[in-house]
Amino acid sequence: MTESPHSGLLGSAPTRRTLLKAGLVGGAGVAAGPTLWTRAARSAAPAAGVHLSYGADPTSGMNVSWSTAGSVQAPRLDLGLTPDYGLRLDADSVSSLRVDSVYHHVDLSDLRPGTRYYYRLSHDGGSSTRGSFTTAPEAGESFRFAAFGDMGVADDAARNVNLIRQQRAEFAFVVGDIAYADEGGMGTSRESQQHFGVWDEFLTQIQSSAAAIPWMTTVGNHEMENGNGELGYNGYRARFRHPGNGAAGGQETYSFVRGNVAFIALDGNDATYEYKRNAGYLGAAGDAWLEMQLAIFRSRSDIDFILVGFHQCAYCTNVAHASDGGVRDRWEPLFDRYQVDVVINGHNHCYERTHLMRAGKPVREAPRGSTVDTNDGTIYITAGGGGASAYPDVLPKMSYYTNAQGLKIPELTDYRAVGDATHSVAFFDAHPRDAQGRATLDLEVVASDGSKVDTLTIGRTR
Repeated sequence: MTESPHSGLLGSAPTRRTLLKAGLVGGAGVAAGPTLWTRAARSAAPAAGVHLSYGADPTSGMNVSWSTAGSVQAPRLDLGLTPDYGLRLDADSVSSLRVDSVYHHVDLSDLRPGTRYYYRLSHDGGSSTRGSFTTAPEAGESFRFAAFGDMGVADDAARNVNLIRQQRAEFAFVVGDIAYADEGGMGTSRESQQHFGVWDEFLTQIQSSAAAIPWMTTVGNHEMENGNGELGYNGYRARFRHPGNGAAGGQETYSFVRGNVAFIALDGNDATYEYKRNAGYLGAAGDAWLEMQLAIFRSRSDIDFILVGFHQCAYCTNVAHASDGGVRDRWEPLFDRYQVDVVINGHNHCYERTHLMRAGKPVREAPRGSTVDTNDGTIYITAGGGGASAYPDVLPKMSYYTNAQGLKIPELTDYRAVGDATHSVAFFDAHPRDAQGRATLDLEVVASDGSKVDTLTIGRTR
């Protein structure tokens, strides 16, 4: 029997579902969506802003996204276990508000776990862009990931992109305020306050990392772009692809499991009391989805840690935005009930970490360099030092939270364990259980200049 040119590329022979999702039927190239025809002057431009994201299962799914300077003919991805490739997949292409760029996406499924794949991006009449990625291995191996928010386009942001590469993170979890296309941040900006071309600058800035490892993003208040759809998210949706398994089937909420860690991405704009633009649009349906995910993950014997990421801060002393009573009221009871281990936020452009929290109070101290057990409580981290202008760390003994009426209510800050105003990235090393049944999640926060900001060993015993 003659071997198929596609055999060996995927974990099993490509299914019809896989080929349909990728724009192929029966192995022959057929466009999955509307074809975007080229303007000859732009057809020679190569792919730009290449970035990856996991599918719902990181061991077998990967999304590859890129842009071209305008509409092109037959945008495609070639995939293989070697640079000889062997499988060609057509892209799904979409445009976005007030930019000429077109954004292309290929959704890959049925890949082999722990396997390196080579890809080539091209279109008719254009030069190609090459890269590679590695799917997540089966459970049982340690891995490192990066977590941060509030990056933008800036020198400090570019330094953090290089830091992520130097630290050999296997993926990044980005908790909102990505490119700052909408400068106002409340979803009501005038046209003069919006710079949608900055998305392309941002994607170019991160390509050296994001073309090789997944960047899993969530929306922040600066992703609410006035005039860009009902929620203002059309610009974000045009540029990013995520698992699509969240509340209401959108791209803003989703979950995935990597090794022994479950990740849940939420939309803080839905819960915040600070901004009204998208508050409550998911509401009870979103909370029901969240509780279902938490219950499933906490019941699974192969999952040790649950990490939740969203933009607005549950606990932060920084006076710029401080804490948000909306996310506390909506989600903290669920985090307590299902013993969420770590919550990661941005919004305040600084780094801060709490002691272990239950029912709105610190229950165990967690000083820098210590070892804690999250069976006792949840650690809340503000990782907003991604690159946007840093907020000063004033070290207040009193801060505030925003209540349902939008008022700033003073409160003691006895929950604060560590704080720093330096641009930084939080790195986590997840380790499987040892012989005593104890798994660990080692936190190391590194400033853009390479200095250490914080360390903590987080343990959980089943």
